[in-house]
Amino acid sequence: MMNLTGSWTHSFEEDEGSVQVFRPTQSFDFPPARRGRETVDFGMGGGPVVRGMPGADDRQQHSHVNLTALGMNRFRLEGPGMPGQVFELVEARSDVLKLRQD
Repeated sequence: MMNLTGSWTHSFEEDEGSVQVFRPTQSFDFPPARRGRETVDFGMGGGPVVRGMPGADDRQQHSHVNLTALGMNRFRLEGPGMPGQVFELVEARSDVLKLRQD
């Protein structure tokens, strides 16, 4: 199973069909976008996971979510306003994170 850590921002311009592409929040040069970007922060060593979503006024709305490993690189995120989102970790490198939602 791949290790999830760090702060990642959705680079929707790079999505590949059903695969969402995330890039490191601090080091990637994102192009300007009219819509807000989803973020996910995976805490070190299984620490807290924080999900950021664009709010109605375009400011990020953050919430703590639970991450459950399901095996075979599949995980479930659950939290406020998120009734169990399951995803497959397709690729995880220092410069890219690719997720496929079920």
